[in-house]
Amino acid sequence: MGLYAAKNAVLVAAQLGLGHAARALLIHMALECWDDEHNPGGQPPRRYFAGREASALALGFLAPSNGSAAAHQAVKRAVTELTHTGAITRLRSGRNGRAAEFELNLNSTKPPTRGRRLPEFRDRVTDV
Repeated sequence: MGLYAAKNAVLVAAQLGLGHAARALLIHMALECWDDEHNPGGQPPRRYFAGREASALALGFLAPSNGSAAAHQAVKRAVTELTHTGAITRLRSGRNGRAAEFELNLNSTKPPTRGRRLPEFRDRVTDV
């Protein structure tokens, strides 16, 4: 999933000075999205479209309270902070049973590797 996006989300959250809830939600969103277009679902990279209940879980609201009005307000405040700081962009508002869709404005590309190459898997097994 979004390993590289999540690593970058930690850095972006610190640079933007995000509050605790917004930081937790951004990292959760990054972990749920795909890093690149080469994924089993063919989804665009860095897209988050889980519902408010899933987002509330990232903020510490466990079931069944993740469907409460307080949980929804906490998610709304965190999303507002993320959109105002430019960490995410709302692509679609949620309504009629469809979740909102957000694009994470993060770098999620795999960093280039430097140094020596790791041996092939079978070489590592025989070295043990």
